[in-house]
Amino acid sequence: MRQSKGWSFCIVTALGNENILKQSIEKIQNEFFGIENYEILIVGNFDVSEYKFFKNVVLLPFNEEIFSLKKGNLKRFLKEKTFKRLFFRSGAISHKKNLAAKTAKFDKLCIMHDYIGLESGWREGYEVFGNDWNVAMNIVLNQDNSRHRDWIAWDHPAICNDSKGSGACLLPYDKYTKYMYISGAYFCVKTEFFLNNLLNEKLFWGEGEDVEWSLRVREKTQFKMNTNSTVKYLKMKPSNDAPNCDSWIKNGQKMKELFGDNEII
Repeated sequence: MRQSKGWSFCIVTALGNENILKQSIEKIQNEFFGIENYEILIVGNFDVSEYKFFKNVVLLPFNEEIFSLKKGNLKRFLKEKTFKRLFFRSGAISHKKNLAAKTAKFDKLCIMHDYIGLESGWREGYEVFGNDWNVAMNIVLNQDNSRHRDWIAWDHPAICNDSKGSGACLLPYDKYTKYMYISGAYFCVKTEFFLNNLLNEKLFWGEGEDVEWSLRVREKTQFKMNTNSTVKYLKMKPSNDAPNCDSWIKNGQKMKELFGDNEII
C-alpha cells in the first residue's frame, strides 16, 4: 500500500498511564496545529474515554496478555502463583509497535513510548532536515534537560568484543559509526522501510527487541541524526542510569580517542 506524505505517530501505552499519554498527545497536536497530514495511533490496554474525541487520534486497544511458550514463563508462574503465567505474558512491545506501523497511513513513522513529548519546533526541524533518511534520531532530553539516549554507539570492536552493549555510549552528534544502536523508546523511521524490517515479535519488553532490530537494520541503511528537532521526557529518568553511568562515560571517552579528527569510524 502506498502511503500519503505525512507523519504517523505510533504511541505504545498501558493502563494507568492515561495522564502522561494525554500530555504526549497534546504536544503532538500543538506541533501540527492547522495541519492535517498527521495521525496519532495509540496502542495498548487503556481507558479510551478521554481520547475518543481528540482530533486525528486512532485508538488501537490491545490485549496485553499474549500466548507465549518460553522457559521464563515457569519462573513467572512460581513468582506470581498464577496458572496463566505458564502460557501467557505481558510486555508485547514489539507486537504493539508493529501493529501501529501496519495501520499507519502516512510515509513517516515516529515510534514512541507514552512519556515522550515533542518540543516546540520539532516539525519544522524535520522539514529543515529533509527526506534523505530511512532511520532518524534527534535530540532526546531527560526531564532535567540533560542529554539522554539519542545518538548511541553500541558494540564497536575496539571498545568491546561482543554485541551486548558493553561498549555503549553517547556519541557527539557530528560523529557516526556503523556500530550504532537506536533506543526503542523513541525513533523515526520511514514506513516502507519499517514494514520491510519489522520488530521481532518473539522478543518482549526487557529482552532487547530494540537492540536486535538495530543490529539487523544497520546493515541495510545508515542512521541519520537530526539536531534541528528535540523531544523531552514527560517524566524523570534516573540521573545515574545509562547514559550517565560510569561504564557509558568511560566508553564515551574511549570513543573520543578513537575518532580523533574522523567523522566516521
